[in-house]
Amino acid sequence: MKLRNQLLALSLLTLLLPWSGWKLVQELENFLRESEENALLASARIVSQSLPSGHRQDLQLARGQILPLRQLSSAAIVDGYLTEWPEAEQSLAFESRRGDLGLEVLAGRWRTQFFLALKVTDPGDIKATTFNAGTADPGQRAGVVLYTQSKRGQHSYIVSTEAPGPLIVDSQGNTGTRLEAAWMDNAAGYDIEIILPADVERISVGAVAPAFTMNGSSSGRYAGTLNGRQQGDWLELVSRDDGAAQWLSAVVSGQSRAWLVQPEGWVVADSGPVAETGSSELTWAQRMLYQAVADSGMQTRSEQPLWPVRVSKDAISGALEGDSNISWNRDADSAAVYNLVAVPVYIDGSNNAESTANVIGAVVLETRSEGLLLMTNRALGRFSLVALLLVLVLAAGLWLFASRLSRRVQKLSEAVNRAMDDTGQPPELPLTASADEVGELARNTEKLLKAVAEYTNYLQKLAGRLSHELKTPIAITRSSLENLASQDLDPEAQQYLERAREGLDRQAAIVSAMSEAQRLEGSVRTAEWEAINLGEMLGHCVAGYRSVHPARSIKLELPAEACELRCAPDLIAQALDKLVDNAVSLSPEDCGIGISLRHEEDQCMVSVANSGTRLPGILHDQLFDSLVSLRDKRVSGQNLGLGLHIVKLVAEAHGGSVSARNLADDQGVEFTIRLPLT
Repeated sequence: MKLRNQLLALSLLTLLLPWSGWKLVQELENFLRESEENALLASARIVSQSLPSGHRQDLQLARGQILPLRQLSSAAIVDGYLTEWPEAEQSLAFESRRGDLGLEVLAGRWRTQFFLALKVTDPGDIKATTFNAGTADPGQRAGVVLYTQSKRGQHSYIVSTEAPGPLIVDSQGNTGTRLEAAWMDNAAGYDIEIILPADVERISVGAVAPAFTMNGSSSGRYAGTLNGRQQGDWLELVSRDDGAAQWLSAVVSGQSRAWLVQPEGWVVADSGPVAETGSSELTWAQRMLYQAVADSGMQTRSEQPLWPVRVSKDAISGALEGDSNISWNRDADSAAVYNLVAVPVYIDGSNNAESTANVIGAVVLETRSEGLLLMTNRALGRFSLVALLLVLVLAAGLWLFASRLSRRVQKLSEAVNRAMDDTGQPPELPLTASADEVGELARNTEKLLKAVAEYTNYLQKLAGRLSHELKTPIAITRSSLENLASQDLDPEAQQYLERAREGLDRQAAIVSAMSEAQRLEGSVRTAEWEAINLGEMLGHCVAGYRSVHPARSIKLELPAEACELRCAPDLIAQALDKLVDNAVSLSPEDCGIGISLRHEEDQCMVSVANSGTRLPGILHDQLFDSLVSLRDKRVSGQNLGLGLHIVKLVAEAHGGSVSARNLADDQGVEFTIRLPLT
């Protein structure tokens, strides 16, 4: 992995900063929520324990079953249609024993007027209005029997008609107030709307249907709180404006709403809606962000009625079992969350009860919080923005720094590679003026390369200097040995003399080879260049090699097309001589030698291969250095390792290169000279 990518990957550790902030905001959210839960729960317990005894009796149904009075936004239009009634689905429902007659009861209030809505489900084949048209007996008519009770007394009414529409209902015996009503048939039965007297306190109501014959017996159908057609259980009309609601409004803070509910969830008292304080709308991005941080499992608040008649039993189920219950929900579009708590109400007002039988209801408190979500949202938004910008800036800064550092190191590396061309010229490296560690590395590398260049130059001139300096001592030694040989020597001394002559001849050969290499370096600069057919020249050379080494198998492989090259023919021939001589001397006589010429792209490649040998384990590039020999020290002969060095000098003089490699499957060694065509 490159340096810039390593630093870029390292910069990902900066993501720990927004992650830690993320966790911090979550902890803050949980702490705020827990604090609000505890405060609201404590308030609900105080309200439960301080509930007056009179309101506690309302929960015990001492006066009968509760029939909540809906708070109507305007006076109901008595026309038999129930579509304008609020919370119409939250009604008191009754059913006959056989399930063949149903009654749903709704009650509402507008100022000092009371309204009653009745929905009767009658699956009989004959409509009630049709049946009423065929009978004159009031005791047999189909419809609704209503009993009302107030401080002025108790009155009964029979609501029935022969045709849908508005009607006036007189009390039986004409002792009560006449009632305005409306009857409307529908596919399932009929609906009735009634205006009740303003002083009514409780009612008993039931739907009645004509008798029918089943299995040889006749019976009537009744659904409601009546005993047949007679008054039965009372339904208590409970208004939100009564004493219990006023008491709740007085003891609960203005930021919370309280309900006093029965075990079935019916609202006995309601402190009223909390005043709206303006809600902050959230964008889709803010909503997703809050769900991810605060509580992705928090339920979205469904649309709630302004004056609920019944509270979901799920919210008070725990309270009815003697345990406090807590729930959270949130608005889908606004920055608001709702915390609802429910605590049990006991008969004696205590905080603990021996059994759930002493639980007579529950106090439910709900608070709407803007600050909780807004503070978390703003804190998270600001922190996330700052953390994101910081991560981006750090990552970009590290990447730019790594890119600049990588470019500088790459530039220095390329300069060092160019300086290592073995030309002996002192290198000039970039970045030597920089004051940082890269500059110091460049300066130290420059010193090292200069020292290597000076040492290389010294080694290149060493052979010429040694050959010049050794010529005179060798001549003196040779003349001395010749004079000594003219003397009469015993056989043992004669043996030593021959050994001295052999050593002297070897030294003379070494000096001659050094001189040859020195002369070649000079001849490279003064060689005559001309355009030749390289394949034709190789043919002449191979013919000479075959005459000199008749016992050898020397093969020549030439391309089909001519290879025209501008070069110094004498130098090329001399380099080829060195390679062939090297192949001959390093391989047995039964091993063949192959010389080939290939034309690839913009260069000619001259190869000399021989079988029977392999290159040693040293670096192959070092084979072409001066005074490096491939030969086994045990093999006789004089060799200084200057032959391949001469080949290298010739190749570089032509702008080319030379290389060596072992052939596959130990088939031998191949030396290749690459010569550019231009």
